[in-house]
Amino acid sequence: MTIIVIDPGHGGEDPGAVSGPYREKSFNLQVAGAVAGYINERYTASVHLTRISDITAGLAERAGYANELKANLFVSLHTNAGGGTGFESYVYTGAGGGTRVYRDRLHDYVAGFCASHGIRDRGKKEANFFVLRETNMSAVLLENLFIDNNNDLTFLTKPDFTQRLGKSIGEGIAQTLGLDTKTEGAGFIPARALTAAEPDRARKLLKAKNPAAPDYIDIYVRMGGLYRIRWDAVFAQSCKETGFWKFGGLVRPEQYNFAGLGSFDGKEGASFKTPEDGIEAQFQHWHVYFHGGRLPAGRPELDPRRKAALSTGWGGKLNYVEDLGGKWAPAPDYGVSIVRDYMVSFGGPSPEPQPEPGPDDGGGGWNPAAEIARLQKDGLVVNDHSPDSYVTWGEFATVLNRLRDRL
Repeated sequence: MTIIVIDPGHGGEDPGAVSGPYREKSFNLQVAGAVAGYINERYTASVHLTRISDITAGLAERAGYANELKANLFVSLHTNAGGGTGFESYVYTGAGGGTRVYRDRLHDYVAGFCASHGIRDRGKKEANFFVLRETNMSAVLLENLFIDNNNDLTFLTKPDFTQRLGKSIGEGIAQTLGLDTKTEGAGFIPARALTAAEPDRARKLLKAKNPAAPDYIDIYVRMGGLYRIRWDAVFAQSCKETGFWKFGGLVRPEQYNFAGLGSFDGKEGASFKTPEDGIEAQFQHWHVYFHGGRLPAGRPELDPRRKAALSTGWGGKLNYVEDLGGKWAPAPDYGVSIVRDYMVSFGGPSPEPQPEPGPDDGGGGWNPAAEIARLQKDGLVVNDHSPDSYVTWGEFATVLNRLRDRL
């Protein structure tokens, strides 16, 4: 399967370019989420992001991650600064002909989208950027508009525009690589993705189901960023495996084993010293299926079933939460149940991030993207569509029935 690495530039302690209250790192992450979401929804490919949250990631770590995956294409996303305007792309000064062909195709597609909005094409360039030089595959860096140009910033602060820009980049990547259309029956919720789920909503749901439950939600959110796996999926699995942390099966609460690791054939399963160790072990087991290979740098190996899972041959082969069925657990609908019965209850699965509010967001009027986001947040829709796409009768009926269930 084609492997694509999307690199949202900067993050964490490195804000990138700054303009008033705006930070480049946030725009980069928003666009990257839209790119990954678009490809995951429509095409057959293994999409990885160098970060899925606001964490610090070094240049060597980003390039090394792509090299370890043996990716086919690396695309680094940035927002420009320095007094200019428009869109431009870069390859390494010593890039080969194949990389330049890929860059030309991607650049031309995205430049066409930008031109439709009156945005200037600044051209195809080359530079000695670290992530372009140190990656072993074709690598392209895109500079999407200027954060310090008022006209460009007006575009960047409109959620609908950043989503459409990301989808344009996603389609450009698909056409550049000649990706196959996604096959019928494939999963929909990518595990290596940004999420719009709200920690407070997950916290309230857990308390409603189990008032005695401890509050470890922040650990799940932090581990999600560290392991590049959406925290809401892993948390949802813990709710499924433990009956909303009531346990009562082979595993006792004091074992801090939130995924039942090692609990089969009458065995009580693994025990961990702290809740954080147990949660990190759960993420490490997900890491086997969705990343494979080495753990993030500096992390201790806590999952007692990691080597056994790697030996199955599924290491790094899964893309969607639904794919866990028949792999993590024998039941074919195991992953489907995590999505259907748990994830939608605390915010709704969404492969695209919700943009940060800005000065231009409060002007009123009709905002289709925001309306869709509200439905996703309330769990009334699971599917992700652009604001101008058609809705099937089946999708419409699903929304109506979910509303009826709440009456």
